[in-house]
Amino acid sequence: MNLSARPARPLLGGPAACALAALCFVATATHAQPAPARPATPAQPQATPAQPQTPALARRAQAYAKLLEGQRYFEGVRSGTLTLEGLRRAQAAFQQAAELEPTLSEARAALAETYFITNDLKQAESEAQAAVRANADSYGAHRTLARVYTLQSGLADKSINRPAADKAVAELREVLRVHPNDAEAYALLAEFYVATGREKEAVEALRTWATLPASMEGRFYQVVTQGRELSPDAANARLGEVLLGAGQPAEAVAAIRRAMAIEPENPRYLQLLGDAFEAGGAADSGVIQELKRIVAANPSNSGAAQTLARAQARTGKVEEAVETLKASIAAVKPGDDVEKLQLQLTLAKVYEDASRFEAAVGVYEDLLASRNIKDTPLANERERRFAVSVLMEVAGLRQQAGQTDQAMAVFERMRALLPDNDPTADVQKVEFLRSNGKRAEALQGVRAARQRFPEDPRLLRQEAQTLAELGRTDEALALLRPRLKGDASDFEEYLFISNVLMSAGKGTEAVEAARKALSLASAEDPAQTTNALIMLSSAQERAGDNRGAEETLRQILAKDANNATALNNLGYFLTEHDQKLEEARDMIERALRAEPQNPSFLDSLGWVYYKLGKLKEAERYLSDAARRNPTSATIQEHLGDLFKKLGQQEKAQASWRKALSLSAEAVDTARIKAKLGETK
Repeated sequence: MNLSARPARPLLGGPAACALAALCFVATATHAQPAPARPATPAQPQATPAQPQTPALARRAQAYAKLLEGQRYFEGVRSGTLTLEGLRRAQAAFQQAAELEPTLSEARAALAETYFITNDLKQAESEAQAAVRANADSYGAHRTLARVYTLQSGLADKSINRPAADKAVAELREVLRVHPNDAEAYALLAEFYVATGREKEAVEALRTWATLPASMEGRFYQVVTQGRELSPDAANARLGEVLLGAGQPAEAVAAIRRAMAIEPENPRYLQLLGDAFEAGGAADSGVIQELKRIVAANPSNSGAAQTLARAQARTGKVEEAVETLKASIAAVKPGDDVEKLQLQLTLAKVYEDASRFEAAVGVYEDLLASRNIKDTPLANERERRFAVSVLMEVAGLRQQAGQTDQAMAVFERMRALLPDNDPTADVQKVEFLRSNGKRAEALQGVRAARQRFPEDPRLLRQEAQTLAELGRTDEALALLRPRLKGDASDFEEYLFISNVLMSAGKGTEAVEAARKALSLASAEDPAQTTNALIMLSSAQERAGDNRGAEETLRQILAKDANNATALNNLGYFLTEHDQKLEEARDMIERALRAEPQNPSFLDSLGWVYYKLGKLKEAERYLSDAARRNPTSATIQEHLGDLFKKLGQQEKAQASWRKALSLSAEAVDTARIKAKLGETK
């Protein structure tokens, strides 16, 4: 950690004052104490010289003097003017003080901090531990130890080393024992609790932190959390964020509103408030009026306008939300293109959530028109990327509206905008055909595209995936295996091969490929290990190894308690096997709080509610999942099962027929056909 990154603060605070008081006491004891009275004689004066110091007392006085000398050099920390030479002189003085008086905890604690500043964590830990041995109540030493272990824990990188994290938590608790109002300690404790899945304890720590005054020593916390402040508004905002993650959106709204009372136009707080609304937080009239006031006071505050619109849409006032956004778009200053784009995308989202697909398409068409994007090739790469992303949204909306032919036409528009050497339109069209169950057409299309782009790996993988779904597994593997190089670069290839084998219903072989990928995962990239384990768990379930699948998912969660994919997959696994349904629901809800619009997670939650017999909740989530992903055979099958349970036979048949048209695996097809037979 460089010098500029250190908090501007006094070195010792309370301990320094204690040291000064102790030094004064020594001076008084050694130089001002009267000598014992003696009888007066003619040859001897009445007063006698002071009794000389003992060596131990003299060394202690020298140690305190050196401690204060070191502090004088170290004063630059307070003003931010500490030089390297000043640091060296301070460190030397503290070292001498510690050598003169080994039990002087203040010197050891100060010395530990100098080592911490120079990033010598090992020596900082050693000196701080020595200070604690000398004085178990050494605030500075406990704080330095907490900071050392926090850095070693990986908290800043969101890759937790649990033993180091546990040591950091223990030292933070010691800091609070000695100094109960330390904001940094509460804030860091909360981060550790969040990282280790201890939401209740995190909430308690944050609530306490939110009651404390702003801290002047926030630099370390900022570095560890990548910019968070040690202030009451930041505490309330973080509390709202954690409450949102814990499935308490109403309480989250209350906490975020407290943060906004201090920083009403903070864009982060406004975004959090909108997220809380999306998660089911109460967008009551009071909140809406407060947001209206903010927008009225500053019409150019697009963040507040977006949050207000989300609140209005949440309460069913879609037209008011639309008007809010349109007014904010009109108020955008010329040149603020990014701000205007965000408002337009929010407007499209409001329309989409209200199932007003034509209006949403109209917003995207306006975006293309505003950039003069028509039907001729685009020379600018940035414009091409923009056009592709917008047209993909349009295709998705057409798909949600059941307008398959119009969705297909979008890919032809995309092709006209791209140069002849860009296969993006072909890749997207093939994926659309495949996801809609039109695999023969997809295979024909991808093979035609590969004749023009034989080296494009995306098209090759699409062909292999489609072949596997058509039951032509050997042909699929024949395309993929020549790509293996026999080194670590094969990681992604084995992951994809495992997925292809699962699509073909070959679970045992899929497990083997996933294990191979796991063996190639880089130790420096934890995400690779996680991805391989997720693939392995799916393959194990497909192979009939249910116990292994569950253990693999729990292995992921033991290291990353908040991994949304693992939470969803394990929750769905338990649901499918009618096990621990309440635990399954809790897991899926946690996953959905991380990704509230993920159709797979919505389907999982709907399915567990179905298994719990809560059919109204099941219909809500399954219908939302089907709207967001109309090409999922699983979601359509679940909807069919729900409609049958509700006694709606025609809807059940329609959903099962759609599921059958989308299904790729023989076992799934046979199961859906049997369900259709039950209704005849």
